[in-house]
Amino acid sequence: MNNELTKKTREADIILEFLEPDQDIIDKGWERQKSIWEDEEPDYLPIVISGKVPERQNFPRYNLKEQFYNKDKMFIENLWQLIAQSRGNSDAQLSMRVNFGTGFIPSIFGLEQIVFEDKMPWLGRHLSKEEVTNFEFPEDIKDRGLMPMAIEYIEYFKEEMENKAHIFLPDTQGPFDIAHLLRGEEIFTDIYDDPDFVHRLMKLSTKAYIGVTEILKKAIGEEFDKGYHNALYMGKGGVRICEDSVTLLSPELIKEFVLPYTKEALKPFGGGWIHWCGNGNHILDLFLELEEVKGFNFGNPEMYDYNEVMRKVIEKKKFYFGGWPKNENENMKEYFKRILKPLNNRKAGLIFVPWVEDIEEPDGVIELWHSLQDYNSLQF
Repeated sequence: MNNELTKKTREADIILEFLEPDQDIIDKGWERQKSIWEDEEPDYLPIVISGKVPERQNFPRYNLKEQFYNKDKMFIENLWQLIAQSRGNSDAQLSMRVNFGTGFIPSIFGLEQIVFEDKMPWLGRHLSKEEVTNFEFPEDIKDRGLMPMAIEYIEYFKEEMENKAHIFLPDTQGPFDIAHLLRGEEIFTDIYDDPDFVHRLMKLSTKAYIGVTEILKKAIGEEFDKGYHNALYMGKGGVRICEDSVTLLSPELIKEFVLPYTKEALKPFGGGWIHWCGNGNHILDLFLELEEVKGFNFGNPEMYDYNEVMRKVIEKKKFYFGGWPKNENENMKEYFKRILKPLNNRKAGLIFVPWVEDIEEPDGVIELWHSLQDYNSLQF
């Protein structure tokens, strides 16, 4: 066992040698992202891209099951992503996370996940109505479910990184997504059959979201109202909320069963940003009205009218973090000009992650992105 651990540590040490970020570039990226959060114009809109890591092919790859049960392997796979980001020389803020899947918070309710090699874990069962009704929220959740394992992994990541990168929260989802995971598909009939029960469930899931997040932010050592998430710096709002399941609800149901709990979950952290996959055109306006929501990320931006989304986001002094599809026949210059056009010469409302693979020369891409934002060059 000792020889095995020594080998793992040695592998991580070797890979860490490949991580050589330019701190001046990272600092400038932090300033640009901070400006977007504060609705101030930076010198250039932040852009996040990654570079190539040919060394990766010389090392073993660890599947998701191996990573779940071994902090060394999870750390190493995270590390390769950091190296790629650092070689992009963009505005990315280097950070990694412990990731136990979407069932992480439901685990404190006693639910367990099935762990797979080739896909993220998934809950083996859901709670019955009786279990939810009888559930008494514990005073201390630090030792429940996957919490001890998460804290152990976080502490290990911090020790290994030695301030070379930030640690961000595991997948904490959001109040309604947690409730959906706890109850399963029956939540969608519960809403009609027993709305009081669903409100009880929402209170439990919101309390769990807040409690888990507070504990883990303290373990990470970051402020409640600030933090990091992958390449993103979070200022004036220290958390992400996932609202994937909310896209299945009508606006009327969202107003009753979602928005009050989203607000409650975000308040202790000074607000935050929201992600969802799928078509959420019918819910975007609802979340735009919440003061606590500072930004948005779509898992399927191809389902939205980019110009309309950016118009609304900028009007509300919020931002979009992420990418938008590149048209098949567009070159990079045409793509970037289309992305910049609805901003009307303003450097606001966008932290851009281009949908482009295999970037050979990141510096040239960034130079193009910057040049198109210079007023003398901005010709549409």
